[in-house]
Amino acid sequence: MARKKLPTQLKIVKGTDRKDRTNPAEPKPESKLPSCPAWIHPEGKKEWGRLVDEMTKTGVVTGFDFIGLATLCNMWGEYVEGVKTGEPVSMAHITQMRLYLVEFGMTLSSRSKVHAGEGFKCLYYRVL
Repeated sequence: MARKKLPTQLKIVKGTDRKDRTNPAEPKPESKLPSCPAWIHPEGKKEWGRLVDEMTKTGVVTGFDFIGLATLCNMWGEYVEGVKTGEPVSMAHITQMRLYLVEFGMTLSSRSKVHAGEGFKCLYYRVL
C-alpha cells in the first residue's frame, strides 16, 4: 500500500517540499478556524484553545480541519474526564484519539518528521 500524500503546507514545514512533487491545483483554504464549537467537552475546549494557537502559527491547520480537530478535542475531554473519575476509557477510544493525533502531527514519531521554522516551540504540559 502506498503512503498517503501530505499536504503541501505540511511538506513546507517538514522541509521536504519539492516543486516537481507539488500539486499546483491543491486547494488552499483559509488558515482561520472557526471558534470552538459549543458541544465540545469542557476539558476539550481548553485543549482547543491551546492547539489552535500552536497549530495556526505554522499554518498546518486550516478551516478544513475543523471537524477533525473538534473531534480530537472532544475525545481528549472525554478521556480526561474518565481518568479523573476513575472510569475505564476504552481502548477503541484511545486508538481513535491516537489516529487523530498522528494525522495532525502530534505524536513523537509524527512530530519528528516536522521541521518547524525558527521561532516555533512546542508547549509541554501536565494533564492532571
